[in-house]
Amino acid sequence: MNATPKTILVPVPVLKDLLERLLRAAGCSSANAEIVAEGFLDADLRGHGLQGLDHIWTTLGDLRLGKMNGRARPRLARETAATALVDGDSGPGQVGGRLAADIAVRKARESGACVVGLRGAGDLFRLGGYAERIAAEGLIGMVMTNSIPLRVHPFGGVEPMLGTNPLCIAIPCGGEPIVHDMATSASAVGHIRLASYHGTPIPPGIAVGPDGRPTTDAAEALRGAISPLGGPKGYGLALGIALLTGPLVGGLIGRILDEALEGDHQGSAHRGHLFAAIDPASFGNSSDFIKAVDSYIGEIRASRRAPGVDVVRVPGERAAIERKRAMKEGIRVYDSVWRNTAKLASELGVEMPRL
Repeated sequence: MNATPKTILVPVPVLKDLLERLLRAAGCSSANAEIVAEGFLDADLRGHGLQGLDHIWTTLGDLRLGKMNGRARPRLARETAATALVDGDSGPGQVGGRLAADIAVRKARESGACVVGLRGAGDLFRLGGYAERIAAEGLIGMVMTNSIPLRVHPFGGVEPMLGTNPLCIAIPCGGEPIVHDMATSASAVGHIRLASYHGTPIPPGIAVGPDGRPTTDAAEALRGAISPLGGPKGYGLALGIALLTGPLVGGLIGRILDEALEGDHQGSAHRGHLFAAIDPASFGNSSDFIKAVDSYIGEIRASRRAPGVDVVRVPGERAAIERKRAMKEGIRVYDSVWRNTAKLASELGVEMPRL
């Protein structure tokens, strides 16, 4: 049996400073480094390290190779009363994503609802951060993206033809927003990647190997394909998201996008993402909406629990609890991830903090 992977605790200010120094050393402007670092940090704070420090290597690599514009200045390229298109200037997804979310909020307040396309920006990483930003303004936020590279096989197939294509919905309520952030694949790539680090088997039924046969070997799964979540249901969602975040906003999808990546890169110049904001006041009284949400959540929490379950939670609650803990105690980082980060820091001439 494999031992539980070792973790270390990193103080929040220490990790934020390290992230910013790494990003600046790789070519980000100070302003962009701060925004990108905040995005990675937020993922780690909420227990989603797969979208945090563990994944910074892709951004650092693209910055160093000139495949991502670290000094990008995203701009509003086109708009109508209830839509907008943002040009990400081939920069980090977090920078273009923050602008897109903020435009969605502003225009939703003016028009009742707004859909914003973002093209020419790298990976958004944790979608919940943008949807929560919208929900923090009392609006309903939705974000979706066409992820890369192709990792997921279609229902009935075994060849990777789709990304894990996540979507997120954040709904404001009386406390922390309800945040449902999910991949349309049976597993996020990051979970399989971490299992491969530690030699841990993956659950059956979530991936096939290069031969098209089901596998529990993480390394084989990374060479093969991940299965869609819920069979045809996840496949249909993934396909819909690909079309809404690809050709709708001027981004590439499918093999053309995979070929444009030229390896394991974010494809900043070719990617598309979609954001939406809805103002509850467009349909009635916002306070009444919040009260109705809170009332229903109360019913769900009070419902009968399954054996061995202490509490019925709502989407996003566990992450909010983890964030509060991490702010006090520090962020849990896998020792393997910390060692990988130290190698990157050495290559960039960045000093690692002493813990």
